[in-house]
Amino acid sequence: MRSFLLRRLALAVPTLFGVSFLVFALAHVGGDPARAIAGEKAPAATVERIRHEYGLDRPVLVQYLSYLGGVAHGDFGRSFQTKRRISDDLKRHFPATVELATAALLLAALLGIAAGVLAALKPGSIADLAVMTFSLVGVSIPVFFLGMILLVVFQGHLPGGGRLDFMTEFQADRTGFLILDALLAGRGDVAREAFMHLILPACALATIPLAVIARLTRASMLETLSSDYVRTARAKGLPVLAVALRHALRNALVPILTAVGLQYGTLLAGAVLTETVFQWPGIGQYVVASIGGKDFVAMQGAILVIASTFVLVNIGVDFLYGWLDPRISRG
Repeated sequence: MRSFLLRRLALAVPTLFGVSFLVFALAHVGGDPARAIAGEKAPAATVERIRHEYGLDRPVLVQYLSYLGGVAHGDFGRSFQTKRRISDDLKRHFPATVELATAALLLAALLGIAAGVLAALKPGSIADLAVMTFSLVGVSIPVFFLGMILLVVFQGHLPGGGRLDFMTEFQADRTGFLILDALLAGRGDVAREAFMHLILPACALATIPLAVIARLTRASMLETLSSDYVRTARAKGLPVLAVALRHALRNALVPILTAVGLQYGTLLAGAVLTETVFQWPGIGQYVVASIGGKDFVAMQGAILVIASTFVLVNIGVDFLYGWLDPRISRG
């Protein structure tokens, strides 16, 4: 298992190098960063001064190597817009997105796997038809539209914007995760308030991955339930539900874990619309603001962090592969 994980980590290194180079190249071919910082009407002397100040007058390869050296030491540079260190901005915004994406994924995985198993146990039944119909509707409704519907339906019952009420004063300065920091500080009232604010955006964001996981679980369980060892277990008189949960589900989890891992990376990178609708101060809004302000340094740092998280999630999924099916790690 150790060599299995080491191989996966070794494969992750060139992937991250490729992502960093691609993002760096796209940021530089998209226009003149110095002109974007100075403004369209700024004199040429001001543009040249900014270009020299930020090292933009050096060869592109030298700039890239310098950027990699800074990233290796945790320095993503300084934002052109906020004038703060990118790492400080990411510490403020990224935990909010991770908190939202994790809540959405847990909701999607729990409900999606349960719905898929229920549909597979009785194919062609009303439950199966309901799961398939919901899956089709779930992947068809745009997230921003569903978010606005939830805001209208639950107006006055659940909070619809931000991570806390406007009048609540609390700083998540330990881990950045609001609910966890509130519990660590002994502020149960703040933790409850943060949880209530998390419900609607998590439900909106979980819709598509829930539908995908439910459909994949159903297909994987149908294939596993038709296996010889499952038929043998049933012939021995074991209850259908026990056979499904103890024997079939574990073997069916390998493709399901693939979907869960990919969906988590998608949630981290694709929560922009949800964060916009619910005014969630996550990394999605940070990337949008960086693109709008042509702050390519901030955009590079944010995308690189998202890509790194995506790679780490997939390594974690690979580890679970090896645990669920030792033949994978041996192969």
